[in-house]
Amino acid sequence: MTVEELRARHVELLRDRRVADRLGPPDPDGPREDRYHTWTQVGAEPLPTRLTRLAVVRARPAGYRSAHLRALQATLDACQPEVLHLADAAGWSVRTPVLAGVFPTGTLDGISVPVPGRGVLVLVNTGLLDLSAAVLKIMTGVLPAYGTPPLLTPDQASYALAEAVNAYLYGNGAVSARPLPELSGQRLALVGLMLRRATQFVIAHELAHVITGHLVTARRVTDPDTPVGALDAWAVGWPREHEADRVAATIMLRTLDDLAPRLVEAIEPCLVGALLLVPFLHEVTDRLADEQGRPVPFSTTHPPPVRRIQALVEHLAGRTRTPRALDLAADVATWLEDQLAGVREWFRLVDEVAV
Repeated sequence: MTVEELRARHVELLRDRRVADRLGPPDPDGPREDRYHTWTQVGAEPLPTRLTRLAVVRARPAGYRSAHLRALQATLDACQPEVLHLADAAGWSVRTPVLAGVFPTGTLDGISVPVPGRGVLVLVNTGLLDLSAAVLKIMTGVLPAYGTPPLLTPDQASYALAEAVNAYLYGNGAVSARPLPELSGQRLALVGLMLRRATQFVIAHELAHVITGHLVTARRVTDPDTPVGALDAWAVGWPREHEADRVAATIMLRTLDDLAPRLVEAIEPCLVGALLLVPFLHEVTDRLADEQGRPVPFSTTHPPPVRRIQALVEHLAGRTRTPRALDLAADVATWLEDQLAGVREWFRLVDEVAV
């Protein structure tokens, strides 16, 4: 089985679940994307308009957009080869064909789908990629540590984050928050680095299941509450999920091997923050999903996010090379926690509109 054959299986799965018929080039005559063109526009509409946008996502999620799925798949295609190279550098040569494919699984964990006699298809949630990118943009746009003056006020950032989480929880993987303006300079570099490494960590975690042979004895579980209805995944047990996190972290730390000490000191905190970003988001969105009565697909197949965070932090703390390697990750976790009250308030207001 070649990777191209796995790619065909991926498109077949997208088609079978009525997500997309193809991942070909976008239609140049398709509708133009509604987006924020300047940072002053973010959350600047009258309150009723902002609440209506949140309510519409809940009531009428849009259809899957082939052009957007293609763009997300291009991100995965760009990230996967480096992960395979890093795994080889860490002493784990991957002989099994693997392809990371974008798919609306509804979970912030990747899903490994063995294709007997062919390889492994790793499904990465569309919502995971959209939410990670939006949160990083908002965080770097509002916190002065990443550039002055800030691009967003705290009130703008609160609404933008509520919009991103609302789209994640209610958009069925088809809706992303209204795109934010482009970044530049230090902010662009930081978001690009962290988003790439966070995405690669998700791929590396699933690759770790292949490397360690976890999938050989995995059991199939079916969750009926994914964005595309009932979907199968392979459960390996909580101890092996922790092991996959450790293997993935070891693989990703190899990105520092060829860097000069001064670059390691600058980049390692960004790398560690990126490795912990998805578990941080998982913990926050799980709490909000529970409060909103929203299902969390495959929630029992992995340890609770807070346990994964604790175990991963302990693993990283013994392997990092700079004294302040965990500082950025701590800042991300603190910032997300501080934003919860604002997101809850927006959700309360939109709940009133929806009644």
